Amino acid sequence: MGVNAHREEHLDLCAGYALGSLSGEDEARLEGHLASGCPACEAALADFSRATVLLGASAGSARPSPALRARVLEAAQSEGAAGRRETAPDRGRIIKVPRRSAGWLTWLPAAAAAAMAVVSALSWNDANHVRGDLAAERQKIADLQQQLDQERRWAAVLSAPQARVAELQITPDGLQALRARATYDPATKSAVIVFENFTAPEGKDYELWALRGAGVASLGVIKPDASGYAVLKLENVGDPETLGGFAVSLEPAGGSPNPAAPTGPVVMAGKFGG
Repeated sequence: MGVNAHREEHLDLCAGYALGSLSGEDEARLEGHLASGCPACEAALADFSRATVLLGASAGSARPSPALRARVLEAAQSEGAAGRRETAPDRGRIIKVPRRSAGWLTWLPAAAAAAMAVVSALSWNDANHVRGDLAAERQKIADLQQQLDQERRWAAVLSAPQARVAELQITPDGLQALRARATYDPATKSAVIVFENFTAPEGKDYELWALRGAGVASLGVIKPDASGYAVLKLENVGDPETLGGFAVSLEPAGGSPNPAAPTGPVVMAGKFGG
């Protein structure tokens, strides 16, 4: 991450920058970051500045309390009387209340409003982060729910009352370690096929075939894990009237170039109830 890369602390500096409360070092650091080009900080600074100006300007002028007004007038009258005693001709002298006090009183609610605007903006930014995190968590829950629904659906295939089972048998061209079992649900035309010890020789792949009437149709290449274990979950495998079972062939890597016929030896085959 570069020196001027965006960090969350830059948003806090933007708030202080809008209020004019940053130290010289922090102000220089933020300006250096802004100079490098940061859309997030530029947008945040614009929001903070608008909120500060609008809320500060909307704050009404503060009027002194009756007690303070009385003390100021009393002080003015006392000073005026002293001046008349010392210089009687100067009867027209007026004691002015310094504008500093009134200005300070007027500025105070505006500063408070500006500070409130920045705090509100920071809270809004934090709320956005929380909303984003909440949306991400909700998406994760939705994804997990979808996965759970899918697993329940495939579990229903295995436990379907009318399910058909085919235990695939090894042919003379197959290895004795191969194991495969297929479960087919005629109601949904879906099948779950479990394979064990299906580690293909280098440059080869095992391919699954559906036995349909007098022909066959490819159901795809079998991709086992490191131990040779694989589970294929297939939809629309075939019509219950024509689907008779499954077979496995050993093909060149990627499978047979002909989806209607194996090019390599058939190593396993099995029919429903066979």
